[in-house]
Amino acid sequence: MVNLKQKLALRLNPMRFGASHFRRRLAYNDALPQISFLGFVSGVAAALVIVAFRSLFEIPLEHWLPGGTAESFENLDPIWYFFLPVIGGLLIGLWLMLFAPGERKAGVAHVMDRMAYHQAKMPIKNTIVQFIGGSLAILTGQSAGREGPAVHLGSAVSSQLASAFHLPNNSVRLMVGCGTAGAIAASFNTPMAGVIFAMEVVMLEYSIMGFTPVIIAAVTATLLHNNLYGAEMAFMAPDISMADMREMPLILVYGVVLGAMAALFTKTVTSIQNFASQPVLARMLVAGTFTGALAYFVPQVMGMGTDSILMAIEGQYAIGLLVALAFAKLFATAISVGLGMPIGLIGPTLLMGACAGSALGHVSGYILDGPTSDAGFYAMLGMGAMMSAVLQAPLAALIGLMELTHNPGIILPGMATIVIANISCSYFFKQDSVFVEVLRKQGLDYQANPITQALNHQGVISLMHDDVSHHYDDDIAGYLSVADIGVSWLIINNRDDQVDHVLHQSQIHLDQSSSMGLIEGAGSPTVAFGFCSSRATLKEAWDLCKKRDYKQLLITDVDGSIMGVLPVEEIVKYMQKD
Repeated sequence: MVNLKQKLALRLNPMRFGASHFRRRLAYNDALPQISFLGFVSGVAAALVIVAFRSLFEIPLEHWLPGGTAESFENLDPIWYFFLPVIGGLLIGLWLMLFAPGERKAGVAHVMDRMAYHQAKMPIKNTIVQFIGGSLAILTGQSAGREGPAVHLGSAVSSQLASAFHLPNNSVRLMVGCGTAGAIAASFNTPMAGVIFAMEVVMLEYSIMGFTPVIIAAVTATLLHNNLYGAEMAFMAPDISMADMREMPLILVYGVVLGAMAALFTKTVTSIQNFASQPVLARMLVAGTFTGALAYFVPQVMGMGTDSILMAIEGQYAIGLLVALAFAKLFATAISVGLGMPIGLIGPTLLMGACAGSALGHVSGYILDGPTSDAGFYAMLGMGAMMSAVLQAPLAALIGLMELTHNPGIILPGMATIVIANISCSYFFKQDSVFVEVLRKQGLDYQANPITQALNHQGVISLMHDDVSHHYDDDIAGYLSVADIGVSWLIINNRDDQVDHVLHQSQIHLDQSSSMGLIEGAGSPTVAFGFCSSRATLKEAWDLCKKRDYKQLLITDVDGSIMGVLPVEEIVKYMQKD
């Protein structure tokens, strides 16, 4: 028999406070207070994990390297230029051998993969691989950036917090975006760039509801990281600007050159991915050996390269070294990433652009008569153009350039160079974002479909009908007792407590002339129904309905109990409305 009190309680829904109500509210796309709180939590989590990650390699390097900084690899004895990356490749290979191939995936491309195909749920083993593997790579002088591992770690800790508290999947996706923004903001002390990177590269969307928690996460992560680790900038660029507007035609031409370099980088990464089936230890040894061989002749290729970026901006490198370092960094990073080393590539991209741009600045001095801009000005343009073209993220690159250089005079020429580099890389050389190209090489496609995004924004609870009543198939009296209070959906169980039918009030009639008094479907047989978790997004529910031809879904709580009914027509109406 039906417990009438339970049905009334479900109908009236008295749980308006606490964790249960919080989770239910998150299923709606107007839950601004709740998602703002999640942005704050993600920012705190991202800052703490980034502090832990940086401490793991920066503190040892500051004690081991001769210059007393985490970047002074070039001050080592020359024999270590070669052997340190090789030893690092061996150690990373041995570490990765402890994990299955799927557990070795790491970095920004992995985050995008989980966002697109796994509802942003980040496995813990991949997180461990990234934390230790990324640290080993930087400690041993690989041509690596810290921002790729930072994005993975910030996203993963946010995702795992969401899963631990059984939050709806639309909230998990949002927290991954917040973790991404917090990680970039904390790593570079660039909160605005963190926000735009998360929205433009990972989430592929711009919305008020998305921006608010992501901004909160970026600000929170930056403030907490700066209080715990210090508020120093990645580098302090001199205040330089364009000397003469006659340089603009050359700057546009240089945008094409930088776009070609970005395309070469992306193409090298995806070409090297052809060796992904080779043993992981061999791949890491090859990557370490290649980096070591280049470092023996160009030691500045080792490490993250922030010190070398500043040297390029300040004009302390000759044109020959600038060209050599730009291409050495390009191939060392591209080959290492392509072979599966768990490293970041945004930092190296900035160094490639700085060196290439500075070299082109020297060329301008030979071509143009009269005053020309300092080579450092061209270095800053190169940084933005290279980052933009490699990531296909022009707005993130422009904002990042402004925050890194603190130079508003860079905006106009920076916009021109970034746009030309982007167009050249994508249109003329047919290269998309390096992360998208990496995923395509793995047989995955990462696209921003507006309908898919709309369905991912809301959970199934937002459209669920919770005015349901449970009955056994011969429970006429029980149904009559709740029909008067407006219950619309009838869930009919057999005596084994298995659901046999799901009927709307308009679909049923009572055959009271029968001695058994059965509840029967009016007209056609009962439509097909299935079960769906209350954590699922509307996209997951829609995919399930299409795959199994379900017309109704029974929404289940975390304990397996049925919370309500979601007719497929409600999802169709939502898509048509949006």
